[in-house]
Amino acid sequence: MKPQRILFAFVFVLTVLVPTQAQQVQTSPKPNPQIEKILSEISPANIEATIRKLASFGTRHTLSSQDDPVRGIGAARKWIREEFDHYSKESGGRLIISEDDFIQPAAGRVPQPTRLISIVATLPGKQAESKDRLYVVSGHYDSCVCSQSMTDATSDAPGASDDASGTAAVMEMARVMSKYEFDATIVFMTVPGEEQGRHPAP
Repeated sequence: MKPQRILFAFVFVLTVLVPTQAQQVQTSPKPNPQIEKILSEISPANIEATIRKLASFGTRHTLSSQDDPVRGIGAARKWIREEFDHYSKESGGRLIISEDDFIQPAAGRVPQPTRLISIVATLPGKQAESKDRLYVVSGHYDSCVCSQSMTDATSDAPGASDDASGTAAVMEMARVMSKYEFDATIVFMTVPGEEQGRHPAP
């Protein structure tokens, strides 16, 4: 995901969640101060550091090691969870972290039963009549050597653009937006299994 696309993703999500002055008053639109403030807190350096960190796990293939401390999808998932936990502390606990954990039966590109764990960060809405309305922002943190084999779980597959960049965008949104209140509930998800055609349901 290119920097311009990451910025566009932020702007799109914010314009959906934060009413603009054009929506409030039928006059010429003016910049929304809250949107401008949130956008000013986006850190390109954080996004780049997250992409580099995710690429450093060698491979994040869905079928790669679940328990190696430095390589594979398990190590990447553990790091993502730790980052989300840190964001939660910074938000005073308003960002609620959970895991959607299940066993995917053998099927298609999953030759054996495989544990899939999505990391879910939920920012509850503040408005009673809107808090049950959900906006889900997600990126997949798995990777693959797709040009060689969809089931090669050992070769290096740093996956910086596919999809460490998308995961980094989701994580940066969670970091920044969890410091603010919104009427509706926002769910930030990082999911495995995309390269295997297995999107875990939220």
